[in-house]
Amino acid sequence: MILILNPTTKEHWIYKRFFEDKGIQEGTNESKDNITYIHTTYLDNLKNLSESYINQIENIKQRRPEKYKHQMLGGWLNKAEGVILTNWSIGEFKKVGVSVFGQDFGFNDPNTLVETNIDTTRKIIYLKECFYLNGLTTTEIARLNMKHATDNLIIGDAAEKRLIYELKQKGCNIVSSIKGAGSITYGISLLQDYDLIVDEQSINLIKELNNYSWLEKKSNTPIDKHNHLIDAIRYAVSYQLQNPNRGKYYIQ
Repeated sequence: MILILNPTTKEHWIYKRFFEDKGIQEGTNESKDNITYIHTTYLDNLKNLSESYINQIENIKQRRPEKYKHQMLGGWLNKAEGVILTNWSIGEFKKVGVSVFGQDFGFNDPNTLVETNIDTTRKIIYLKECFYLNGLTTTEIARLNMKHATDNLIIGDAAEKRLIYELKQKGCNIVSSIKGAGSITYGISLLQDYDLIVDEQSINLIKELNNYSWLEKKSNTPIDKHNHLIDAIRYAVSYQLQNPNRGKYYIQ
């Protein structure tokens, strides 16, 4: 079997299966576990390339080093092209005030819970992934919510009103998110206006941030994937910034 590819992001199953899981360095030429890796670039074919084409590549190398590494040298991307949120870094999670939690629901898709803490003075949002799990029952979600959020306010996906009601009946301090026309792009714009500090253990959140991108380059519609934790963050942050004092109280 011959598998030929141009590398995309490190979230791709090919990278995980054939490089990450096997401890193979990208760009290598070697054989391991009955697999032969052959990596070629334009540098292996210089004698057949025109001077003008090589000059174009050199221009890209100087002006767009990341593009050069990916498109010309065949490097794997840490982030997808056109990612929406680039204003984040990994760092220590800090509690400046009261934390508010965001929650997105699924079954085949993951149920998620993320802790948010907003420093409005310094324009920083601290983020910590609490759980990212498939196939949970209402009782299991409630138990995990009580473990991580205790009495803190949780903002849940407004599309799941019955589930939110059931979680509230089981003792969770949870209310519906603010939804409506333009709520997704509005929430994204709020996140883009702050520096996002992500706890280093938030592995799934880091993966989402590296891959959450626009459906088309010139559209205002994000792709409907890599968003289970990011949606939860939108719910929590949008609610807080529109209701700055609500996170302090239990909502009936």
